[in-house]
Amino acid sequence: MWSVVTERLHHSGAAQSVFECLQAHMPDRLRELLRIAARGKTVDLRANEPAIVWDFFFQNGNLRRVGELFLEHRPTHPGRPPRPVATAAPVQTAKPYEIAISFAGENRQFVGDVARELDSKGVRVFYDEFERVRLLGKDLVAYFGEVYRKQARFCAMFISEHYVRKAWTKLERQHAQSRALTEKEEYILPLRLDDSEVPGLPTTTGYIDIREMTPKAVAEILVRKLRG
Repeated sequence: MWSVVTERLHHSGAAQSVFECLQAHMPDRLRELLRIAARGKTVDLRANEPAIVWDFFFQNGNLRRVGELFLEHRPTHPGRPPRPVATAAPVQTAKPYEIAISFAGENRQFVGDVARELDSKGVRVFYDEFERVRLLGKDLVAYFGEVYRKQARFCAMFISEHYVRKAWTKLERQHAQSRALTEKEEYILPLRLDDSEVPGLPTTTGYIDIREMTPKAVAEILVRKLRG
């Protein structure tokens, strides 16, 4: 769709109007960062201002809507029939989380260190300790189900003897497995703290044995998986 929009903006002379529309609706903080970039300084929006990227480009869909409106209401030239416009494919919005962590409380110290390493690297990670305020008053069964089934790109599953026998991890696991059934690509990333069998997880699923690894090393593996 954007190649069509760009071409027609260029030939119609409407590019300035679209640019002014974007300027009028962008957040003040984004406008400030653009001024900094204009002075030749590097601005890493994804690392330093993830909320702006999520809200402006994905949540509100401002850029997409500008393009749609232009295509719907563009002027036609007298005597020339309008060219048919191909229907745009649905825009795939980013997931709120890149990784949702599923683990047993007995393994919290190790897993928490992994989560903090991921967070320090700019990864959008779902880890319950990071979500205390958001979780306050929520129906946790419904909320966790939504997270592990829909809201993350990957589920990092820290497998241990405690993990396979606890009720909460069973809930998370079942929602993650439900999502995995509908995915064309891998979703569950098994990380083994011992040799416990996970009900419903095929024994042929690739895993990493992390028993002798540091939290930093585990986090680096997950980052490579995300960026690979």
